[in-house]
Amino acid sequence: MSRKLERENRSDKVLGWICLTLVLIAAIILDRGSPPRKWHAAIIWTGVALFGLLIFGRQARKFWRFWFFGAVCLVLHVFMMWVIFGQLLPHLILGTLYVIPLAFIESIFLLCIFAKLNRRREP
Repeated sequence: MSRKLERENRSDKVLGWICLTLVLIAAIILDRGSPPRKWHAAIIWTGVALFGLLIFGRQARKFWRFWFFGAVCLVLHVFMMWVIFGQLLPHLILGTLYVIPLAFIESIFLLCIFAKLNRRREP
């Protein structure tokens, strides 16, 4: 296996563990003040969508614009999860497996948006 591939695999694993840790911390914090499992679907949706963006955007991770775009997307995504699960559907407790396909589609969509924005910025 080449060194570049080994480095990519290692960085993917590190990012995966970081995302998993953040998902678990969010689940612990959000389960304290609300009904059990109320926020689990939103947490999984967020984790899978942003981890997918990181994995599918492997080549773009070396640009600061990618990280800025990802941070903005994270803030907007968390706000939308709060609107959907906290305000519009406050009594909905949805299984986590239902949101994984949506998160996958969202990560591909976000990567396409980033690619279009990045093409506009290049001379």
